[in-house]
Amino acid sequence: MPAERQRPVTERARIYSVMYHRKSRLESLIIMALDCICITVSLILANYIRSGSLFRSDNERMDFSMLLVACLTVFLAMNLLRNMNRNMFLRGPLHELIYIIRNNAFVFAGAAVILYFLNLLDAYSRLAFFYFLVIDCGLMLVVHQFWKKVLPFLYKRFGETRKLLAVTDSNFAAELAQDLKNMRDFSYELTGIVVLGGEEGGTEYAGIPIVSDEKGLIDYCRGASLDEVIIAVGSERKKTVLADMEILAEMGITIHYQIPVPDLCGARQKELSRFGRFHTVTYANRVAPVGQLVLKRLLDICGALVGCVILLLLTVTMGPLIRLESPGPVFFSQKRVGRNGRIFNMYKFRSMYADAEERKKELMKQNEMNGLMFKIENDPRITKIGRFMRKTSLDEFPQFINILKSDMSLVGTRPPTLDEFAQYSPYHKKRLSFRPGLTGMWQVGGRNDITDFEEIVKLDVEYIDNWSFMLDVKILLKTVLEVFKGSGAR
Repeated sequence: MPAERQRPVTERARIYSVMYHRKSRLESLIIMALDCICITVSLILANYIRSGSLFRSDNERMDFSMLLVACLTVFLAMNLLRNMNRNMFLRGPLHELIYIIRNNAFVFAGAAVILYFLNLLDAYSRLAFFYFLVIDCGLMLVVHQFWKKVLPFLYKRFGETRKLLAVTDSNFAAELAQDLKNMRDFSYELTGIVVLGGEEGGTEYAGIPIVSDEKGLIDYCRGASLDEVIIAVGSERKKTVLADMEILAEMGITIHYQIPVPDLCGARQKELSRFGRFHTVTYANRVAPVGQLVLKRLLDICGALVGCVILLLLTVTMGPLIRLESPGPVFFSQKRVGRNGRIFNMYKFRSMYADAEERKKELMKQNEMNGLMFKIENDPRITKIGRFMRKTSLDEFPQFINILKSDMSLVGTRPPTLDEFAQYSPYHKKRLSFRPGLTGMWQVGGRNDITDFEEIVKLDVEYIDNWSFMLDVKILLKTVLEVFKGSGAR
């Protein structure tokens, strides 16, 4: 059929287009806002070059605000009908310039029609319109190229990239590897590939590092920094890989499972997730609304800024007391395991003697916790000022720096040490599927009374399964009450 003969010709462009559709709506809104700024600046400069004034001209009938509204109305209407920048990352500079010239020509034509019906078109200089087109095309090209460069940096800088592992077999390995390598979605970072039943001894496949073999898949995922897994296997392996999927889901890892979906010539749009040529159904522990996640992050930033101001005052007052009682640094930094296995340095005021970590081994027999955490009453490693800081939770204030850096959140699960994490089972790792927090369900649920690590995990998983922005607010309020009662949050 003709439709079938045409498909291979456009397949590559269609594959990349679908991958780029995975970018967030926030990215589209940002580039649209930048384009609106470009249009505004270009109109101002064009009018200045033509008439020597920013907002006026020789013609008294010329209304600059009306011209600006007309241009922006046409531009926004074009983007509402069809996102004009949805394929921006797939275009080279020359292709981008052609696309910008075409879009600006439409804006110019649409604005001219509006002004014509308002009987104002003759009030505007044709030369000013020409200057506008030239300036706006050049300015948009610079802004678009700059945005293409800065967006990947922003994802990496603010830790929002999703770490993705590919699991496949010989049936799909070549196609999947090629599609993932050509992926233009900067919210993903491909960490490696596992080829089930593949030849042992290799270190990479199609340029992608092989991170594990079939037998070590679960152990790798348990200990790795990993957010999502895409699985594409042939029919003969679908049943055997199901057991691994159950364990991965238990860890809180998002799974994209490839399923066969026929292409219908009469219905080109499909609503499934898609990685290149691979349609997937996505299994996730919880799909949180984007709006609530934005509110959570805004709350974190506001809380962290207030906390950092208090931290500065505490450093001036508590710093000398800490060093006076025990020689050593004012702050204590320890490597902790964060969201989905990410390692970061967690900060606290030093509340113990400088050799506390070495003495911990001698005190392990007195551990009062059942499981993978360590805690003893009247810990001899704690200094006098440290005991006061712990009782009032003042030692926790440096963690507002971690929150500002997005290593942590105000509310979440407490991040384990590297030694604790090394002993985690797949189920335990689920408590790390959310960003760790300064406080959480365990702290407000009676942390001083709970001595069983499994009970702590249960509370953390309960928080993750039932998370909402209002739940965070309730936990924060309860935390404040706990602090005033003197129990604090660890």
